[in-house]
Amino acid sequence: MTGTSRLRWYARRLALMGPGEALEHARRAAAARADAIAWNGARPAWRRRWEPPLTSLLAGAAPPPAPLGFLTRERAALLRERLPDAARGVVAEAQRRLDGNVTVLGYPPFALPSCWDGSTDPVSGDRWPDRHGRLIDFRHRTPGNPKLIWELHRCQELPLLVLASLVEGDERFSHEALRRLLRWLRQHPPGRGIAWANAFEPGLRVLSFAVAFDGLRGSAELDEAAARSILRGLWQHARWIERGLSRHSSANNHLVAELLGLLAVGLLAPELADSERWSARAGAEIAEQARLQVLPDGAGAEQAFAYHLFLLEMLLVATALLDARGMAVPAAVVAALERAGDALALLVDGDEPDPAFGDADDGRALMLDGRGGEGARSIAASIAARLGHSGARRVSGHLDGRVPMLFGEAGMERFAATPPGAPASSGILPDAGIVVFRFGGLRALFDVGPLGYLSIAAHGHADGLSLVLCDGQDELVVDPGTGSYLDAAIRSWFRGTVSHATVAVDGLDQSEQGGAFLWVRHGNAYLRSWDPEHLVAVGAHDGIGRRQGRVAHRRMVARVGSRSLLVVDRLEGRDSHTASQSWPLHPSLDVVARSPRLVEASHGGAARLQIAFAATRPATTNIDREGWWSRRLEAWTPAPRSQQVTSWRGTVHLGALLVAPQSTAEAPSLVLEETDAGVIARMSVEGADRVVTLSLEAEPPIVELAL
Repeated sequence: MTGTSRLRWYARRLALMGPGEALEHARRAAAARADAIAWNGARPAWRRRWEPPLTSLLAGAAPPPAPLGFLTRERAALLRERLPDAARGVVAEAQRRLDGNVTVLGYPPFALPSCWDGSTDPVSGDRWPDRHGRLIDFRHRTPGNPKLIWELHRCQELPLLVLASLVEGDERFSHEALRRLLRWLRQHPPGRGIAWANAFEPGLRVLSFAVAFDGLRGSAELDEAAARSILRGLWQHARWIERGLSRHSSANNHLVAELLGLLAVGLLAPELADSERWSARAGAEIAEQARLQVLPDGAGAEQAFAYHLFLLEMLLVATALLDARGMAVPAAVVAALERAGDALALLVDGDEPDPAFGDADDGRALMLDGRGGEGARSIAASIAARLGHSGARRVSGHLDGRVPMLFGEAGMERFAATPPGAPASSGILPDAGIVVFRFGGLRALFDVGPLGYLSIAAHGHADGLSLVLCDGQDELVVDPGTGSYLDAAIRSWFRGTVSHATVAVDGLDQSEQGGAFLWVRHGNAYLRSWDPEHLVAVGAHDGIGRRQGRVAHRRMVARVGSRSLLVVDRLEGRDSHTASQSWPLHPSLDVVARSPRLVEASHGGAARLQIAFAATRPATTNIDREGWWSRRLEAWTPAPRSQQVTSWRGTVHLGALLVAPQSTAEAPSLVLEETDAGVIARMSVEGADRVVTLSLEAEPPIVELAL
């Protein structure tokens, strides 16, 4: 990135800060420089600040003789006896980590040498600078992917290694966990290097440190010298986190991770004098963030499903820690998990894939199993085990290996006693702006919500009024995913409008990107009408109107058959524009044009989706494989898409009839006719002729079905 580009980014970021946030950033930058000066020129002063005598940090109480948290022999035995396959998965993954084999993000697996210095990027081979972490420019001048190096520095294999030792009775695992923990603390003084670039990464790291340390209590390997070294490291992390909590426009999932790390140290290291203060502060703030970041309808405020699951996992870990210590869980946290269970029960049913809107980075709070990440069903299992939530119980399907560790015998019994809720139906999440259509084995998700959370909307995508479709477990019309956080062009494409199943005007985004995690102008979608009886929804978007010559966009989605949806977009603008209505498709599908206005996507020779196009102005239909699809960060693959493109002035309607055929019925067709009152859609679908009359500009919108 050029110097001019860097200055432009800083100017845009500053413009989205209030005076208080700008002053806070300046204060923290000054503190970082003071730390760096002390390290370089006044090391005794730095040591007094960051390495005071341990006796000054301790409360004077005797160390607990056994674990205080949930990483115990009793719960490991429960896992081994009741879920033997999950227990074997834990041991297998721990052995893989013991051998130095690592899989991070979408990178191919690689071997991490036991002598890894923590600064060399294992993929690029370049080194991160040895300087104060907050003075490293990881956004613009990088020797590698900071996300990759941070994942390694989270040290999330440590609790897994301790758990494997408890499950298998093999001290090799616990010995290696202790060795790695102590080695990390020796190699990485507080504040030095890329591992200390913020408070978020230390928050997740110290969670793993505290849980692993607690799980080692009572073992012969954890002698007094090792315990004292670890306690000092926990104190250093907690102090660092308190000095740099994510605030203002950055107070998203990062803040919760930081608070969770603080809570874990406070609850699991009572030897430290500040432990009660840390746990009280963190518990209260986590409760407030649960209220803010889990919307009233149970969805996530960040408008990113994977980050919502990450948030819920953190709330569940906080709950499990408090339960283990016999402390009350804040009512706001319980209520947030309860309503999140409701939202998951609406969004996920049977073998349907997890929704993929917004960013996803494969992140997790705590590694207690042999899998690579948390999905909706795993989170739902823990919610069902803790709360007895029937909807979450239905989503989960079966017990998850994390349940016995987080919630013990009581959680397993509660899960078993909770009957699964009724199958999911259609409905809406009004605060998140998600309309769920369910019929004929299909699930369609219609996005009529805001761009994202807070002023920068860091993890939102410009996908207003997008529509994705799956048939059971098979994805048909897809959300493209996240792609990359490192490659600027890929990052921009995946979060932009043209990559999503919506309409782009003049090839521009609905909102204005200011950086990889920065939107400087927000366009938001909203719901205009919803008919749950006939399954008809109309949404509108304000972003196009603000950015691209005042173009107003409304979209109607209606069920018009047992396995068919009609989508009609209305665009109105005074100037000349070009619009593309895009339908990104799953990479497993073969896509061909059956006629100039009919596209068919098939798999294994069987038609899975047919799209009939129509427009009230001359339009062309094309198919290409210039799209991408990603389900692991930093990994993406070419994927087909079909587009309808038109140029117009004034008003235009674009239509798409989506049919998921189950037989070789006559191919669908669609015609749009403009009238003084709006537009009439005439279609042949599923062997019948049907008509829909629309006036999308009316308030409220008028949709009349003749089916």
